[in-house]
Amino acid sequence: MRTRKEQAEWRREQLLDAALGVFAHKGVDGASIKDLAEAAGVTPGLLYRYFDSKDALVEALLRERGFLPRLRELLTADHGGRPARQTLADLLAAFDALLADNADLVAVFFSAVHARAALAELVSEGQRLIGGFLAEQVAAGELPPHDTQTAARVLFATVAVNRGVGTPVDIGSLVELIFPRKG
Repeated sequence: MRTRKEQAEWRREQLLDAALGVFAHKGVDGASIKDLAEAAGVTPGLLYRYFDSKDALVEALLRERGFLPRLRELLTADHGGRPARQTLADLLAAFDALLADNADLVAVFFSAVHARAALAELVSEGQRLIGGFLAEQVAAGELPPHDTQTAARVLFATVAVNRGVGTPVDIGSLVELIFPRKG
């Protein structure tokens, strides 16, 4: 038998699961509270007990189920002394695969125009993480000094947008922009 707290946590996760499917199928703007409640098998009133609004539900999905924890994990892992060029290629490929594995969440991400604050926070944090990696490579002498934050924005946006529109990204060419071959 579940405790009340466990039941509430289970119900909240159920609501997030249902919302992810509805938002991915209909888009955030196309989904109504009624659609979300029906998909979860609850009443709209119960949905509002967990989330104040549709935007609050979108923000919870993006924060709790987003790609940042995995991206953070990828960027802070020990890369075993591999060259920075190879590490960046591996990171970008893993980020692309992460987005591919979470296609429903990517669809929500691109349709969540009303949750701009949550989107801006996610994008900013993702770019900051990638920029931090690039800055470490500059400090280690692996990369020449450059604007690591702009480079991070280019990398993050290129992978995310290409995945969002279903166009394969050429990781090798992207890495070449940041790590041009000498010679």
